[in-house]
Amino acid sequence: MKRIVLALCITAAASLALAQEPHMKMRMMGPDPGEIAATLGLSADQKVQWDSIHQQLQASVEPLHQQLMTAHQQLESLASASNPDATAVGKQFLAARAIEQQVKAAHEAAHQKLTALLTPDQKAKFDSLHHDMAHGPMEMHMRHPEPGSRE
Repeated sequence: MKRIVLALCITAAASLALAQEPHMKMRMMGPDPGEIAATLGLSADQKVQWDSIHQQLQASVEPLHQQLMTAHQQLESLASASNPDATAVGKQFLAARAIEQQVKAAHEAAHQKLTALLTPDQKAKFDSLHHDMAHGPMEMHMRHPEPGSRE
């Protein structure tokens, strides 16, 4: 039980450290959508739609990021108590995880919308860029489970 609480404390501390570093938050979010749009060679119409999808994504996940930061702070507080209540820590961890799942779902929905507006050549480039992001230094933040995997 103490190992679980310790692992949760470490996770919460790392999350809080990342949340407090603005440049780390930007790194976690991935490359600039404008840079990707330029790499893909989007038409003017595609660029308008691309920007709109990213603005919608930002508007939907910004409040979730705030909720997640609060949830992680609460988790840290619970886990840092002199005698942490494992049930309360576990519940708070699951609450934070649920918010993370909402963020992931928003990103996946935006990805589908973005993919739908691309030509086959642009989609191939986009898929390649996305694959490279999923296997690069940001792997833990950008990786999506492969179909049929146990993740």
